[in-house]
Amino acid sequence: MEKKDVYIGYVGEKKAYESGVVKYPLSFKIDQIDELKKYQTASGNINIDLVIKADGGAFMSVFNPRAATGDKYTASRSGQASVTTEDVPF
Repeated sequence: MEKKDVYIGYVGEKKAYESGVVKYPLSFKIDQIDELKKYQTASGNINIDLVIKADGGAFMSVFNPRAATGDKYTASRSGQASVTTEDVPF
């Protein structure tokens, strides 16, 4: 089975302020929130990495911190891989 990272949600453009604060707006559609529930851990958490690339762009990736292999999820808990995947050039 081919491993695929799980990308759900939207990361907006970086915003930097004179105070030194930097932020990225994050947003989810209602159906994406329902999809995230499939990646809930046994303790009820949903873990997401906010990855900031060298060019200043960013993306989010859902992961399971307690996976036996330490890798990111490859499919939902129901066994269906119905999530958006993409290659991210680094």
